[in-house]
Amino acid sequence: MENKAGSNAFKTAIGLGVISIFSYLASYYLRQLLSVATPEMQATGEYTERFLGILVSVYFWVYAMGQFVNGQIGDKINPKYMISIGLTITATVVTAFPLVPFRWMQVACFALMGIGLSMLRGPIMKMVSENLNKSYSRVICAILSAVSFLGPIIASALAIIFKWDTMFIVAGLSTYVIAAVAFIALTIFERKGIFVFHSNPSAGLGGYLQLFKLDHFVFFMLVGGIVEISASAITFWIPTYLSDALHMDAVSRNVLFSVITSVTCVAPFFALFVFKLVKGRDILMVRCGFLLATLSFICMILVPGSYVKIVFLAAARFFTASCSAVLWSIYIPGMRKTGRVSSINGVINCTGYLSAAIANTVFALLIGMSWTGIILMWAGIVFVGFLASLFVRQKENV
Repeated sequence: MENKAGSNAFKTAIGLGVISIFSYLASYYLRQLLSVATPEMQATGEYTERFLGILVSVYFWVYAMGQFVNGQIGDKINPKYMISIGLTITATVVTAFPLVPFRWMQVACFALMGIGLSMLRGPIMKMVSENLNKSYSRVICAILSAVSFLGPIIASALAIIFKWDTMFIVAGLSTYVIAAVAFIALTIFERKGIFVFHSNPSAGLGGYLQLFKLDHFVFFMLVGGIVEISASAITFWIPTYLSDALHMDAVSRNVLFSVITSVTCVAPFFALFVFKLVKGRDILMVRCGFLLATLSFICMILVPGSYVKIVFLAAARFFTASCSAVLWSIYIPGMRKTGRVSSINGVINCTGYLSAAIANTVFALLIGMSWTGIILMWAGIVFVGFLASLFVRQKENV
């Protein structure tokens, strides 16, 4: 009987994992399209750095507020509806973006993309965390984190193959397919009992306020803000850094961007390995990760040679990605007993993207000035996370 139960649990993990991974993968390569297209769009003379920065900031702000609202909704509404509708909205506006004639319409496309993509993560995390045991849910959440870092690689590959406008259309059309497959598969899984949706009627504003009483919740909100600045705002400007500061050509730029982001794909699995090695000391892991990321950013300034700088940039992204993995693959899945995984995800992700929106706006204003100053700012942001971790007490048996 135990073997049969274990086999069923493994099959459930595989089924939910595959759908979650492919749905989430779409989310992350779609949001990186503008990043890899930015140098080419600027080269046409039709787009300025400031306008492209506005597009990203609009997306971040709307996505952040969407996470706050959809986190609550995700505890009440079946994830198959949230995921399929969110992907369909996103597919429509991504396809339309290069075709619409006015700039305000393009801004509206990115706002709607923020709404669509904000409907995915909370319901996915709830579905995985509440239908699987802690070990399986942590592994799948680690894969989801790895997939998020894989997104820029796919976006870079599309940028190499297609012109920027065609790239958006191809990416949008592929997302329609993923939306349909996700809805059909989850409907079948639900009927077969592979997953059960547990609605939480207590989700609401009062319920949100209760989240602040959870262990280390406020600290991990701060962690969420810092790692999202790194994953979104800093990552967005990496192709521009490679082009402006290191004078890389288009092919080299896209290949190196893929390499830098591919290194971070390993971080979630590295974090799970270290988590067992240090016997569940998640705060210690965050503390070390932010310190090493700070030192890596500083080394980018101090060392000579373009490729050495790229190595330290990749290292900084790896260490912040490891901190991100502690949050998304260890802390949040551990909150399954609260029945509020989607809401917890929503508040932390909202904090992250509001932080990324502010940071991206600042970075956009500073582009064209000293890259040394910008990199020092990146170092300072992750150093705040290190300082905060010094005031948090480690709890045992995470």
